[in-house]
Parts: sequence; structure tokens; C-alpha cells
Amino acid sequence: MSRSTDLKVAKRYARALFNAAQKIGSLEAVQNDLTLMDTLWRQTPALPRLLESPLVPAEKKRELLDKTLSGQLNAATRAFLYLLIEKRREEILPAVHEEFLRLADDAAGLIRAQATVALPLDESERAALLAGLQQRTGKRIELQVNVDPAILGGVVVRMKDTVIDGSVRGALERLREQMLHERL
Repeated sequence: MSRSTDLKVAKRYARALFNAAQKIGSLEAVQNDLTLMDTLWRQTPALPRLLESPLVPAEKKRELLDKTLSGQLNAATRAFLYLLIEKRREEILPAVHEEFLRLADDAAGLIRAQATVALPLDESERAALLAGLQQRTGKRIELQVNVDPAILGGVVVRMKDTVIDGSVRGALERLREQMLHERL
């Protein structure tokens, strides 16, 4: 199956799980379970190999999950994982987790943003940046700030599919492009 097909399928599964979890009031529990599974998926290479293997029967996969995570998973999450195993869609679990988080953030009116700055921000600068982003989007912002001296100054903000480049380096590159374009 192609990567784009996997992503489409993962989005459908994530939306169905999100709606079911919302309906039964288990959004936070399911989100925590998916985060746990994603962590295990990434930190234990044997887990994806085993769950994705067509040679391992579905019953053995369910037993493995039950033994490994006995009592740790919400019933809705367990049923969802069993469904993925039954439908042989185990490989989409990381993409389902990512989409589920996006749906939960959207429902909560939250946008996760990453800001890259040349020098560390003090609390007032961070608060001003956060306030500006919240005013611009009309949503709550969860801001992660990274320091990268290569941008020279200013800030580069990434929110969802949007990049706001207010860096000195970006301005210099745009000026260079403009000057090259005017020459031609």
C-alpha cells in the first residue's frame, strides 16, 4: 500500500476513534494510550516488526498486547488496537496517533507552534510573542522555542502548515532574490 493511501486510511481510523472516544467521554484516556503506544512503537523496534508481521497470527498479537499492557489501556483503545490487528492495519498506528492529536488540538482550540530565535528569549519577549500569535490566530497557542544562531536575528515561527519568517537571514535572502530578479 502506498504512503498516501496509508495516510488517508490513518485519518479515517483516527477520526472514527476520536468520535467514539469523544462520545464516551474518554478522549484524554485514549490520547494517553495512543501516546504510550507511539512511545513503545518508537523505542521498541521489535514491537512494530512483530505487530506488522503477516506470519504472526492475530490471536498472538492480541495476546502480546494484553500481556504487555495488561490493565493499562482504556477499553476503547484496546478495542481499536484489536480492530487494527484484525484489519491488518497495524503499520498505520503512528499516523493514527499523529492525526488523533491534531483532532484533539483542533477540538480544544489549540495550535502547537515552534519558534526559532537567534538568542534565548526572556519571559517578557516570550509572552509578547505568544500574545501576538494568539491574537493573529484567535486560538490558544502552545509555544516551543528553539535557539538557532544561524537565523542571525528575529524569529521564524511554524504553526501547522504556516511558516512566518521574520528572521534577519530570511530578510537577507528575500532581498538577494529580489536583487537577482531585478537584474534579469
